[in-house]
Amino acid sequence: MDAKVKRWLDDLSESKKELAMKVREIVFKAEPSIKEAIKWGSLTFISDENIAWIINYPQKEYTNFGFFRATELSDPKRLLEGSGKGLRHVKIKSEKDIDAKQFTAWIKEAVKLNKEKPKK
Repeated sequence: MDAKVKRWLDDLSESKKELAMKVREIVFKAEPSIKEAIKWGSLTFISDENIAWIINYPQKEYTNFGFFRATELSDPKRLLEGSGKGLRHVKIKSEKDIDAKQFTAWIKEAVKLNKEKPKK
């Protein structure tokens, strides 16, 4: 783990750190070639291009797990929130908000999307 990533995780509250670690585990299990870095103050996951992030809001009781090209991802349960041009996220307040099966599907889809249709 990169020192900046470790420092970012260590700065989280214990409960948020535990949730972030669970999401990281899902991401790397879904696609082991993914890299991670701290960008824009967030833990960002990269496969060819930026695909997803975990953002911490210190003043909030949740973190967000989001995708850069989320409007191009399938969302059958309509879990993704937001109104940006392409960005969408899921609020993670507790472990019950972590849908491992859906998160895995999104990661795989996002990686495939970047390989097949690079962002313009």
